[in-house]
Amino acid sequence: MGFSGLLTKFIIGFGVFLILMYFMYIGYFPTDLSLGDGLLFFLITIKFLFVYFVFISSHYALGSLLLGVFLFFKKIFRFILLLRKNFSQKIMDLFFKKIELKDSLNKLGRFFFEILLSVIGVLFLIAFYKNQILNLLIMILLSFIVKFSIDKFLKEYRDNIGSASPDEIEAKNRRLLIMLLYIAIIPSIVYLIYADKNKNFFISQTLESVREDEKNSLIFIKKGFKDFFPESKHGEEKGGYIEIKGSEILLKGVGKNALMQYITKIKDRNGNEVKIKVKVEVPNEALLIVRRSQHTD
Repeated sequence: MGFSGLLTKFIIGFGVFLILMYFMYIGYFPTDLSLGDGLLFFLITIKFLFVYFVFISSHYALGSLLLGVFLFFKKIFRFILLLRKNFSQKIMDLFFKKIELKDSLNKLGRFFFEILLSVIGVLFLIAFYKNQILNLLIMILLSFIVKFSIDKFLKEYRDNIGSASPDEIEAKNRRLLIMLLYIAIIPSIVYLIYADKNKNFFISQTLESVREDEKNSLIFIKKGFKDFFPESKHGEEKGGYIEIKGSEILLKGVGKNALMQYITKIKDRNGNEVKIKVKVEVPNEALLIVRRSQHTD
């Protein structure tokens, strides 16, 4: 089997794995799936993979930038040391060294292009890591890991192109697949660490079509289902529907039912009030979503 076939199967399988991990996170798996649900599931997988690709690319760009800065200062330091040993000779080399204009322009163009990618990557990572010190350290460490891993993968892939023996190609394909798994697993672990955050970037951007919260929408359900929610959560009634406040929809439009969640307080055995999350499964057709957005004149 060619490497492209292995890569395609890996991408599809990995995307499905990530979606299943989200189902495990919310403790719910949709039932009564139809062909249309399968299409939605596939589109979610593709979107998830796109965001994940941007995530890895951003770490790679940041790792390249940090490594470039490190090497730049290293060269300056070495240059200063050389100046101390042979100042006059280095000055002559600096002024009279032959410079190819075309090569210099190409290098300058690549440099600015890499800077642009790095800036985009840094902005993406700031949105993901929420500007916290610990998150910043994790981001830097992960960037170096992704940088070195991808460079190693690309080197092995280029070497694989020149392989003549089918056995050697198959062995290298397996090694490439293992390396690709390694590149994907490390960022996915970071994703799982941050998956329980309310403002997780992956969840908000990838699953926005199957999730709803009060930040962007008003959530209504048919009056026949209002008794499944405390009276403190009941809001305004409109046209046979009632607003449910302080709740969110974890999954909708996939399968027959949607999964809603709200937080309430109960008393434990010691009489102390504790907060718990309550999940309610309601039919998709019982939901009415009113989306709202900011408007500026």
